[in-house]
Parts: sequence; structure tokens; C-alpha cells
Amino acid sequence: MNPRAARDLLAGLLPSDAPVPGAVELWDGTRLAVGEPGAAPAFTVRVKRASALDALLAEPSLGFGEAYVGGDIEVSGDLGAVLALAFRQDLASRLSLRQKARAGWMRARRGRSVRQSRRDIESHYDRGNDFYRLWLDDDMNYSCAYFRDEGDSLETAQKQKNMYVLNKLRPRPGQRLLDVGCGWGALLRIAAEHHRLEAVGLTLSREQHAFARDRLAAAGLGGRTEVRLQDYREVPPAEDGTYDRIASVGMFEHVGRANLPVFFDRIAGLLKPGGILLLHTIGRVRPEPVDPWIEKHVFPGGYVPALGETVEAAARAGLEFLDLEDLRPHYDRTLGHWIGRFEAHAARIADTMGGAFVRLWRLYLHGAQMAFRHGTLHLFQFVFSRGRVRGWPMTREWMTAPGPPPAGGGARG
Repeated sequence: MNPRAARDLLAGLLPSDAPVPGAVELWDGTRLAVGEPGAAPAFTVRVKRASALDALLAEPSLGFGEAYVGGDIEVSGDLGAVLALAFRQDLASRLSLRQKARAGWMRARRGRSVRQSRRDIESHYDRGNDFYRLWLDDDMNYSCAYFRDEGDSLETAQKQKNMYVLNKLRPRPGQRLLDVGCGWGALLRIAAEHHRLEAVGLTLSREQHAFARDRLAAAGLGGRTEVRLQDYREVPPAEDGTYDRIASVGMFEHVGRANLPVFFDRIAGLLKPGGILLLHTIGRVRPEPVDPWIEKHVFPGGYVPALGETVEAAARAGLEFLDLEDLRPHYDRTLGHWIGRFEAHAARIADTMGGAFVRLWRLYLHGAQMAFRHGTLHLFQFVFSRGRVRGWPMTREWMTAPGPPPAGGGARG
């Protein structure tokens, strides 16, 4: 595409009423205003090669992402404002029908084997614990935190999230908990330490497995906790019906659309009658294709489940729907903390991982924040039970009250 054609096309797409002024600069020096002309730009997007614009127009998310990571598109100033503009203006759908045709419905529908799931998880989570330690909280929680107050630190909010998850499960001392996708083991530690549960955690990441096992042993909790390098489909049949409570925090997005019923069937089989499941997951109100850049470069094999298909798959497995809460603003705030910490260490990360790695993660973190703030992403916390329960509270006050949750929640006879 020549500069004149590019200028004419972009002039029809770039809004004059953007809430944050910016600029787009083409490879020949042509400069176009975004928002009010003459205002000091909060960002400048520099398209350094015509091929980068061609790729962006063909598949906006994938084209922009690959060009930004590769250095053919540069952004100075506020990257978040650029991504917010793309979400607000819905530029992806305006730019390309081809994206919808190719975005990956077939990828989303394709089942994933245990072996493929393990490879996909390793590609994202086995970047090294030292990398994640730079920008996660002290307990290494890589999921949405829970902010009771705007001034809560990330450490405080993540502890509150884990306590909130466990409160919703209404556990009793001595009960058996399964944490499906246990990460670095923070929920296991709190479950064993504060609720005196017998806790088993599953992860497919070798780095997470080693870290969680060592930290729990150092805390003197090795006798009440177990961390396995195991997929949920690999839990042996001998453990069917042996878990009082199951939690899955930030793992369900890796299951894949075709495996939604497989996941719930296995969970239902592992729960005791009257047992309770807490499912904490990114979700959408309606099904949408997998973002092609995220699927290719960040979370291969992932799928963000829709509200209806999640509830339906659980119901088909015999799980009763008890509660749903949307923590969408909490993930926006969580990502803000992660971005601040990541940027504080960006130079150090670049020294060890390279500049392209930093740009990829920067775009991923900023893009995720804007997808929660302006896009279609939500953070759902579902509560399900195996069979109907009696004594379930009429209100939600017990979820956030200090101390142990109220008694009750057994299966009906």
C-alpha cells in the first residue's frame, strides 16, 4: 500500500472525537491526528513499514501484535490509550471481515489431548519462576485479586481473593479440597493453614510444581498438602467421590471449548454428594472467537468460555448452579498493578529475555486490561454443588464476614 492510499484509508477510520488525543505516523513521515487536531498527543503510533499496515488491515489483532512485537510498529506514550481506542471504536470489526472468518472457531472447537494441554501450559507458565516473581505478589498469584478498598496493595488483595474463594466453598476443618490448576500453591497454603483442610493441588507446569511443593514443605504443611504434576483428566478413578470441595482459579480458560463437558464430568465425578465447586474464570456473556494473536503467541489452545455454555455444561454433568458474581473491575485493577511492576523491571527482563519478549508481554498485559475495561471480558466466580444442598444462606453477607463461614450446605436426603 502506498502512503497516499494508507492516509486516505486511515483518515476514514481514525476518530476526530477520541477522548485521548494521539497521532499515527506512516513510514514516509505522513502524520495523522487522532482526536482533536493540534492537541498534544498522549501517544504516537509509528508504522515503519507498509507491510505492517497491510498485515494489520488483514487481521487487526494478529497483524498489530506481530508488528509491534517485531518492531515494525512502535508506540510511544500511552499504549493503554491506543488499545482502549481500538476497543471503543471496535476497529477490528470495521477493518476486516476476514478476521471473523479466520479467527478460529475450528480451533476453539477442536479437542485437546492431555499431552497438548501440557505443552500449551509449559509454553506460558514455564518462563521461569524468577520472571514471574518480578511482577506478581509475594505469594505468586497469577489470577484476579479481590480489592475491598481502592488502597489495597496487590499482596493484600490477593490474600483477600484466596480467602474469598475459600469462604464461598464453606469448608469445614478436615475436609478434602482439590485445587485444579493450583499455580504456585497460595490457595493450598491458606486452605491448610487457616481452614485446616487436606488439600491436593494439580498443575501442568514443572516450575509451579517445584515452587509450590518446596514452599508448602517449608511452611510445615507437607503433611496436609500434596502438589501433583497432573492433568484433571489424570486423577485416578479411585478418587471419585472423595473430595468435599473443589476450587479452580484461573485454569478453566485453558480447557478448550470442546473439553468443557469433559471438565465438568470429571469434576462432578470427583466431588462427594453435596460437595461444592468454586470456579473462578475469565468469561464472556456471549461466545466469541479466540483472539488470533493471543491464541498464537500467548495462550495456545485457550478459549474464553461464555456464560451460558459454562452453566449448561455444568448442568449436563449434574452440577447445581448456586451462585455467580462478576469481579470484572477487580481484574482491571489487578492488571494495573501487574503492569506497574512489569514496567519497573522491563529493562532487567529485556537483558535476559530480549526486547521482543518485553514488547509481547507489555502488549498482552495492556491489552488484557483494556479488554476488561472496554471490551467483552468478565471475571466470573461460579459456585456449583453436586446435587441440591440444604441450609444454603439466603444472603451473601457470610461470604465477606470475618471468621469461618456458617455451617450447612449438606446434600438433601
